[in-house]
Amino acid sequence: MSNKTAFKTIREFLFPEKYKEFVIPNYQRGYKWAVKDKSDSAVEKLCDDLVNANKEQEYFLQGVTVAEENEKVILIDGQQRTTTLFLILWYLKKLNNLKLTYDIRESSKNFINDLKNRDFELFEESNEDSQDVHYFKQAVKQINEKLKDKNKDEFTNFLLDKVTILYIVIDLDKATKTFTMMNGSKATMLQEELVKAEMLRKVSLPEREEKQVSTSVDENLAELKEIISIDWETNALRSRYAREWDKWLYWWNRKAVQDFFVCKNPLGYLLKFYLKIMLEQKHENENKKIFDVFKDILSKNGKIEKQKTKLVFKELRDLQKSFEDIYRNPKVHNYLKLSLICAGDNDDKLNIVKYFIDKKSNIEALLYYAKWRLVGATHLEILNPEKSSSETTKEARALDALENLSKPFVYLDDVAKPLAFKQLLRLNIEEDNNFKRKFDFYIWDNKSLEHIHPKSKVYHKVEITQEDGSVKPFFKNGNDEDLGENEPIGIEWLNRDEMDEECSEHCIGNLVLLYGNNNSTFGAKSFTEKKDTYFNIDPNTPFESRHLLHTISAFAKTKWDKDEIKDERKKFIRRFEYDYGVKLSPKSNDNE
Repeated sequence: MSNKTAFKTIREFLFPEKYKEFVIPNYQRGYKWAVKDKSDSAVEKLCDDLVNANKEQEYFLQGVTVAEENEKVILIDGQQRTTTLFLILWYLKKLNNLKLTYDIRESSKNFINDLKNRDFELFEESNEDSQDVHYFKQAVKQINEKLKDKNKDEFTNFLLDKVTILYIVIDLDKATKTFTMMNGSKATMLQEELVKAEMLRKVSLPEREEKQVSTSVDENLAELKEIISIDWETNALRSRYAREWDKWLYWWNRKAVQDFFVCKNPLGYLLKFYLKIMLEQKHENENKKIFDVFKDILSKNGKIEKQKTKLVFKELRDLQKSFEDIYRNPKVHNYLKLSLICAGDNDDKLNIVKYFIDKKSNIEALLYYAKWRLVGATHLEILNPEKSSSETTKEARALDALENLSKPFVYLDDVAKPLAFKQLLRLNIEEDNNFKRKFDFYIWDNKSLEHIHPKSKVYHKVEITQEDGSVKPFFKNGNDEDLGENEPIGIEWLNRDEMDEECSEHCIGNLVLLYGNNNSTFGAKSFTEKKDTYFNIDPNTPFESRHLLHTISAFAKTKWDKDEIKDERKKFIRRFEYDYGVKLSPKSNDNE
């Protein structure tokens, strides 16, 4: 252990006798300790550990690795802990002269600096452009929740004088390399940040050629001006790159974006997709980690490393814009999510995304692709059937799907029911597309099939042979519940035996898509009661299914009985046949 390595209390670390400014360097990843997944965040765990620690004993809080430069302490490892300690001390009103600076990230720097001028307050939810600021605010709320009932003075004294760290100082010129070494073996999420650090390092490389010293004052002055100009431009470029990267990071970490793409990597599909394009052109390095592959891509001889990095960054910027474009455009967004719902492995998802980026201006091509994915066709079956190893065509898959969807008991069929979900989802989405509206795909994890006419109010006759050989009739409803020997009567009852042989209360003609948590609101209500629920419910009462326009169209009808069920089934089949270019046999199609 060198003479610059020592155990320090938090007071000695953050408030040394000689003033120090703590700096988060540009290659560090964003502040993430306030992120909550299935368990408490790192902020909450730290607060719990400190609150529950023995206040009479020293508490060791891991180490920090720094590089010192004049009055600056550059945090190489431990920036998340240090930032959290800064926020805790602000909450405790004990910041004093402590200064924490986020290098390059203006929004982060401004937020931290502004805290010194504010008393404690809980921040409102907002759509921040900066991921750091969003999680700073989350951290403040979490700290308040954990410490609001604690003795502030007692906790402060313990934190400053009993909590210790191992303070490790390294040479400044080894900072980036040390950061890479220390973080390279950590969680996969750091791969993206290591790529960022490498790109910022590469773009900072000098471009100037070494020149002989001139005896001319004017020539040396001109050279000095050129050096200053180039250095200024390099710093400005590095700063812009870091800000852009952090915006990408924040975009991919929005919950709506992660849910849409079903991807929680720090930069989503951005780097993986870029490498997929690169590796298709250059078949090597497939088994390397993302950081190692990017190092290979950026590594060129001499002066062109910086130019190569600029080119790669531009390509990443263009690709990020494409991701934002396909997410932002309502129709592209809707067809892409339909396709992703039907995706297989990760490579299949990347193929889907690539197709949508390539064809983002061709809505007809995207509709064509999405509709075939819904019936189970693969990427190759749709686009390159001659290269597909499958002997099944997309048209055969569509016809098979239609035959299943035409069955009288779709709701009870393990093959037909999932197909019904997808096709009814598509019909609702097409209604939204007419209004250029992004569909709310939250329903897909909370979906339900609702019977328009309640299945509990549909009956059919069952005959059982008695011991004496006589036949005794009795009745059951659509829930397979016994109704007794007397035939149900009343306008709310439908007789399945009087329906067309291809129809029942469980056929596609009597089914609509609904949010699962709205299903209980409908329950076993009659069609008229369901209609009233749909259209007369208090607008302030949560009822997500109100935005399902295809579902609404069914309940907008004046009545609903066996004729409407039959007609709706026919209408569905004809729409499917038209959309997919397939045809049912006359028996199944019931064309009268």
